Formats: sequence, C-alpha cells, structure tokens
Amino acid sequence: MKIKTCFDSFKIKSGEPILVTGASSGIGRALCLLLAKRGCRIAMIARKEENLLKLSNEINSLGGFGLPIACDVSNRETVFMAYNKIEKELGKIYIAFLNAGIGSSVIGQNADSEEIERVMCINFLGVVYWLDYLLPHMQKENKGIIAATSSLASYRGLPGNGSYAASKSALTTLFESYQIDFLATNIRFIIISPYFVASELSGVSDLDINKKRFWISSEEAAKKILSAVEKGKYHIAFPWYFRFFMSIMRILPHFSYRLFWRLAKRGG
Repeated sequence: MKIKTCFDSFKIKSGEPILVTGASSGIGRALCLLLAKRGCRIAMIARKEENLLKLSNEINSLGGFGLPIACDVSNRETVFMAYNKIEKELGKIYIAFLNAGIGSSVIGQNADSEEIERVMCINFLGVVYWLDYLLPHMQKENKGIIAATSSLASYRGLPGNGSYAASKSALTTLFESYQIDFLATNIRFIIISPYFVASELSGVSDLDINKKRFWISSEEAAKKILSAVEKGKYHIAFPWYFRFFMSIMRILPHFSYRLFWRLAKRGG
C-alpha cells in the first residue's frame, strides 16, 4: 500500500465547480472573487440571499459563474437541499472551501449551553454536515479537496473565547484525524487557521486595516489560502507571528500557561 507523505501541487482549472460556504462576506467572499477570475463555477452558500445575489453578479462580470444558495449550514436538512440543488445545477463537487463560521467572545462567567450549542452548530457541524454529501462520490472517484476554515484559536483555549476556541479545536482535530485516515487516498483534508483577518466575523473592516498594525484584508487572506492549497499544503496558518505565539502557548505546561494569562491580565 502506497502512503502519500504530501499533497501534489496543482492548479484549479477554469470551469471547475467549487463549493464555498460563508460566501457572502470576509474570506469566503474574497475566495469567490478570486475563483471567478479563473472562470470557475461557484456554488455560493450563505444565509443572506441578498448579499449572495449581489456577489453572483460580480462573479459573472469577472468571467465566472455564481450559483447563489441561501442556506443555514447548522441545519442538516437545508444542507441536504442545498447540495441537491448544487448537484443538479453544477454537477458533483470535488473542491470545497467550508468557510462558514461565527465568532464568540463570551467569558466563562456569562456563557451557557445555548451559546455554546449555537457556535458549535455553525463552526463545527456546519462543516460536518457537508461531508455527508461530499465524501461518498469523492471516495468513489478517489479524488477531492476539502478545505475547512478553523482558527489559530484552536491551538489552545484563549480567555473570553471558550466556545469559539472549542468549536475550532473540534474542527481541527477532526480534520487531523481524517488526514491520517485518508493517507492512502487522493482525498485531501486541508486545515486553514487564520487570525487577525478583517471581516464581518472579526468586526474589523478592510478600511480599518491601516489603523490595525497586525491585521490583513480578506482579499490578502484569500490569496494566501488559494496559493497554499494549490501548493499542496496540509495546514495553512497565518499570520506567522501569531502562529509562532500560539505554538509556544500550546507547548507550555498548564501552570506556566495559567501564570502567563494571570500576569497578562494584571498588566505584568
């Protein structure tokens, strides 16, 4: 049995049908516009139909084709209906960017099960539900790329971000496991872990970037992601300085990690 140790590089072709969730804003929207310039046919998934219709017009004007589908990714039934429509209109999908997600900055003292369930349903199950419809034909044809947007917050629990970090940790761990399970196949599971990206989720707009020293635009993030996917990267994490910081945080002993945040909250 031949085991692949890395992904091969490739180029996304014109006319390729591609699924993008969370398409109406942020990284998802930026990815759609980049793919449109390559002539791709894009199934755009988001809850806001009005935004999707506007984006569809932009995609068509750039030489691509946009199929707008309003869908709540946290609802299994609406995902099923959305995928049926995609299959009828575009055919089977072999490249998917599962990018839909929400933020949460509720501290532990104010969190409750309803809040945690809401975040987990969108950020984690909002990816898992799509796998039910993507994986069967990918496995049959032994090909496919599924890239899911996690976060550098998945590296370790961050204060005030418990439910968000937990949802992204679950997603990262799932895809790390699947990367191993599918080693002997041509199906790629790619983990995208950004941070400091201007978007609706982060509450920072592209216009604010000049005032935010460490932030990048959604367009720049999308370019990094698309380039890395085509180069065959398993894990795409940026910016490098926060990835370095979170990598150090991840290996700190529990006592040291707790001490760091205690000192940080007190201002040293």
